[in-house]
Amino acid sequence: MKKECVDCGKCCLETEMIVTEQDIELILKNNSLKDLKKQDFIFRGKVGYSQLKNIGDHCYFFDVASKSCSIYKSRPQGCRFYPLIYDIEKKNCVIDTDCPRNYLFYQNPKDLKAICNYLRKFLREQLKLEI
Repeated sequence: MKKECVDCGKCCLETEMIVTEQDIELILKNNSLKDLKKQDFIFRGKVGYSQLKNIGDHCYFFDVASKSCSIYKSRPQGCRFYPLIYDIEKKNCVIDTDCPRNYLFYQNPKDLKAICNYLRKFLREQLKLEI
């Protein structure tokens, strides 16, 4: 079973997180900032996908003082999968070794396989990747 991150935020530093239109809509609908606009937190990345902006060295939504995500309940799907990522070269899901607490996640092999299949489906359907 996947556990919740607490007081780390390393994955929120210098993020390159890709977001879908559904992610953006969810963030705009559920945020506490009254005047938040898409362009405040999204930019078009080099490969053509929408990505979360960094403010200085961290995600727009990362609260440095508390080391927490200000939109945790409506965070993008990629953030929900993390530290599970898809390695295009290996053509497989892997646990990101940059996560200092990656051992807390996806401990059950059956769960890992199921989530990996869901991640692949997400990448094919939402990001139109041919994997």
